Amino acid sequence: MRALDRFLFVTIGLLLLGMVVDVAIQVFFRYVIEDPPTWTEELARYLFAWQIFIAAGLAFGRGSHIVVDVLLLVLPSGKQRLLAGVTDAIVLGFLSVLVWLGISMVQLTSNTYSTAMGLNMGIVYASLPLGAAISVLYVVMHLINVVRGKVGQNVAPSVRVD
Repeated sequence: MRALDRFLFVTIGLLLLGMVVDVAIQVFFRYVIEDPPTWTEELARYLFAWQIFIAAGLAFGRGSHIVVDVLLLVLPSGKQRLLAGVTDAIVLGFLSVLVWLGISMVQLTSNTYSTAMGLNMGIVYASLPLGAAISVLYVVMHLINVVRGKVGQNVAPSVRVD
């Protein structure tokens, strides 16, 4: 999993670098040349969408999502594992729906092209099912650890118990 984490970090970093270069081009052409290219705003938006969905998946792996843990903190440790498992199962169901509907959206938009860049919109919308699939992978790994009792301080992907 560490190799996947590193790969995702590098990918997110490259997407961020692409956004910075793209926006710098936009600013230069807008204020210096006074004739901004139309494709730069569109590219920044698409790179940002890809960055968000990949980072959301990585956040599941790192336990970085925001959570309300009031109930979890008052439960005994055995019940904490049960609640973590149930929570993971619910999240897994939701993410599976996102993967399924995201694939449908990619298929639906695969014959549509963006206005400024002429980019196939299926490529843009593929960020949703990919990010959800990455999330599914991390949640499944965490659920396996919960069931096996191998979870220490981190009971749920985004819940810490002291």
